[in-house]
Amino acid sequence: MKKLIYIPVAAGVLAFGGIVLANTEAPAANPTSTSGTVTNEVQASSATEKMLSFEEVSAKALELADGRITDIELDKDDRRPHYEVDIDFDGYEYDFEFDAYTGEVLKQKREKDRDDDSKQMKEAASSAGTSSAASNSTSQTASSSEELIGSEKAVEAALAVVSGTVESLELEKDDGVSYYEIEIKDGRAEHDVEVNAKDGSILKVDSDTDDDDNDWD
Repeated sequence: MKKLIYIPVAAGVLAFGGIVLANTEAPAANPTSTSGTVTNEVQASSATEKMLSFEEVSAKALELADGRITDIELDKDDRRPHYEVDIDFDGYEYDFEFDAYTGEVLKQKREKDRDDDSKQMKEAASSAGTSSAASNSTSQTASSSEELIGSEKAVEAALAVVSGTVESLELEKDDGVSYYEIEIKDGRAEHDVEVNAKDGSILKVDSDTDDDDNDWD
């Protein structure tokens, strides 16, 4: 009788010991802590990324299409911030999207330039009915285009008046006057600067702050 009682007890001890052994070995095979470490490292790396500047993105865009930048905008509303850049080059309009951190080209598109002024010049040349008129018209269009300063000089002129980070730039035309509209932020204020696209002179500065609004005409 003692043997019959002793054997089940011993088996129970062995089974319990096996459970304890399994429990002590389980954490060694659990990769949860390692995975958490990797995730934290990725998040830390993302947090330390530096966003590309307006000038750096402009340079990248001009490497792809060495023309005139007509529009640059930093879009922070998307899941991943990106720059949208428009360039006029060789009769075409190029649209690029760059990752704001890596500079990777996310999207690119090219289409024939539909500029209204070019259309009017071609129509005038066509109505003249002579090849010389068409030649002169084409020459005038090219000459007029070459006289405009580039976006880099326009930005330099704007930053000479107000300081901060360039957020967007757009080439506009009003009453026959071409100008760059540049948005600059300095952390506490937002400045909208209009720069004459022909000579680089400052046409207008609007500054919005928490205290007051300034308007230079």
